[in-house]
Amino acid sequence: MKMAVFDASIVFAGVAAAAAASVDHHHGAGLLALKSRAHSSVAVARRHYHQSEALFGDTECPCIGFDNIDGETTVVLENDEQISYPADLGARCEKWDDGVHPGCKEGETPGLGNGWCGQQWCFVDSCNCNIPVMPKVSEYVPDARYRGRPIFFSYATCGGEDMWTKELPQVGTAGCRCIGFDNVPGTTEVTIDSQFLGAKQVIPYPAEIGGTCQAWDKDLHPLCKKGKNSPSWCKQRWCYVDPCSCSLKDIPKVTMYLPEATFTGKSLYYSYETCGGNDTFTTIHNKEACVNQQTKEDCEVIKVSFTGNDKCAWTGSKCVGAELVDHPLCEKVVGKGGEDEDDKNGAGAFARLAVVPAALVAAAAAALAAEQGILRCRSRQMHPLCEKVVGKGGEDEDDKNGAGAFARLAVVPAALVAAAAAALAA
Repeated sequence: MKMAVFDASIVFAGVAAAAAASVDHHHGAGLLALKSRAHSSVAVARRHYHQSEALFGDTECPCIGFDNIDGETTVVLENDEQISYPADLGARCEKWDDGVHPGCKEGETPGLGNGWCGQQWCFVDSCNCNIPVMPKVSEYVPDARYRGRPIFFSYATCGGEDMWTKELPQVGTAGCRCIGFDNVPGTTEVTIDSQFLGAKQVIPYPAEIGGTCQAWDKDLHPLCKKGKNSPSWCKQRWCYVDPCSCSLKDIPKVTMYLPEATFTGKSLYYSYETCGGNDTFTTIHNKEACVNQQTKEDCEVIKVSFTGNDKCAWTGSKCVGAELVDHPLCEKVVGKGGEDEDDKNGAGAFARLAVVPAALVAAAAAALAAEQGILRCRSRQMHPLCEKVVGKGGEDEDDKNGAGAFARLAVVPAALVAAAAAALAA
């Protein structure tokens, strides 16, 4: 277990941007490669750097901290042994432990270049890390804070594999995390009502049911006790999710296991897709699932048994859980007010622009596109993280605030621009 005391005057202030940016395709799509000056030597780390380029993580989960600074960070291991790491520890993707940690030296286990010693990692902001593999709290710098929060580290953002940390429960994809608790003792009573059982059965599931991605029904559901003859869904992984925070193609469904349970005032929803599972359960066994209702009449007749409230809502093209249409936090999941798939993808908005002459819209859109197309870093080279911050070529404050764009639109008659802008805004 990694234990440490942070003993360097370092403020983790963001992604190290020491020089010009370029995308390093040799390290995989999404990895951010920034040119970094070569390190001649770092005595406290007892190793040398002769690299001309450093990686600063996936653009969806960039590294944080100051790169290329002198000094040291003292890491105290579990046995109280103190190890000196470079002051810029974790600021870029690096095999930080290789040759430095006692277990990462020749003759040790796993040894130099082996196992976790040979994997790259860096520190990251847990609130700015949208990759499938979640970062973990660093025990190397347990007292350090970044924007008031503990420091996290990630191997995955550097294209590495975490061989150090014990396997954590899988909690769904980045766009649809599981909810609930893990490692909770006790049981949760689940009432199983299936046409294939004849009578209802109350089955004690683990108290943590649905809190992480697992095949919760395997060997527990009455129909899943037939060994090799059990249905395919018995082995599929699923978990409970917040439908308003779920951006998946397959919309989550209201659970039939805990029909009276709620999460932040909403019905409890489950998802197989977020766990990489295939939902072969809902169509056959959850007959009253909203997604199984093919008409508006069938959709709107289903009620929540213990409240009498609507369980489902019709979007105009399909039936989904009522919260996905009516709850203000769910507007981005399924369009509010019955928008169909075209609306969700933005196609409906452009279709409605037909009321504005195409030529006028094109003129306004072209001016806006030209303005947006030059948003780049001050370095005048594209940096994936800086596109929305400043303009290329030294734009002034008006440009940075967007005023320049509207000023240049003066070449288009104001009344026509207003009409196009109103349609776009709608």
